[in-house]
Amino acid sequence: MLSQSFFTLCLAASATLAAAIPVPDPTPVGPALAKRTDHYGTATVYDQNNYPGSCGNTNPDSSIIVALGNKWMDNEYQSPFCGRTINVVNTGSSDGGVHGKGNTITATVQDTCESCQNDNLDFSIGAWNALTSNSEESVVDVTWHFNS
Repeated sequence: MLSQSFFTLCLAASATLAAAIPVPDPTPVGPALAKRTDHYGTATVYDQNNYPGSCGNTNPDSSIIVALGNKWMDNEYQSPFCGRTINVVNTGSSDGGVHGKGNTITATVQDTCESCQNDNLDFSIGAWNALTSNSEESVVDVTWHFNS
């Protein structure tokens, strides 16, 4: 009888302890990730010339970096988009002079393209060469999206 009472007492104590342990709040912390949105534009290439971009970093021309237009960067020095990465797909060029259709790269936002409209991009030489299979500097159509 004593062992049954001890067992009941232990079971009750365990239930009380379990009820006292905090349960994590299922509400997510921070903003929810938006569904991936594809953007369509054209891409060009630029030289870094050993100058820091609008994100404050100096990068070699061989870096896989990109400059976004003011639609995104909003003329801000060190915009919140600095350091984010984007996936870019080469969808071809209207004149056929740029190669690498179907090539995909991941580039890091490091600068602002003052002359880029809407969803157009400007790439470092390294990013351009990876995206276009080392094509001459020109214009190419792209589809891109932000990574999470």
